[in-house]
Amino acid sequence: MRRPVTTDTCEKVPCHRGEGARTLPPQKERCMVSAHRVLIIDDNAVNRRMAEVVFQKLGWQAETLDSGELALPHLTAHHYDLVLLDISMPGMNGLEVCQRIRADRALAGLRVIAYTAHAFLEEQQRFRAGGFDDVLVKPINSRAVQELLMAQTLCT
Repeated sequence: MRRPVTTDTCEKVPCHRGEGARTLPPQKERCMVSAHRVLIIDDNAVNRRMAEVVFQKLGWQAETLDSGELALPHLTAHHYDLVLLDISMPGMNGLEVCQRIRADRALAGLRVIAYTAHAFLEEQQRFRAGGFDDVLVKPINSRAVQELLMAQTLCT
């Protein structure tokens, strides 16, 4: 039997690359402060729209872009709690975008999720080693996104 996460379960969580624990407000407070914001970056309009709808149904504010080149200046001008980043895009691919995000001190702590059809474990490990916090395999659904958000300690 699955139990719901209680308010204080996730007050201390490890940082995305193991720099130690950081204190977060209790989950209930994080949910009530304001709507979380996600930036969805995918060159495929259908995939962008599907992800946007799933996040919006979970109460998130979602914005979309269709290229990695547009994402970098956009991220420096706007605040997001999460970036959903397609791996296979023309021009700058998702791995390169993620590495540039990680190199930018102004974006430190931003959670970046690989959004891909590449489901093999070796590929997912390569994405995590390249700087992604987690991997969400396409096609997505509400349950998969909810599980991801709970694993990232972002409530739904």
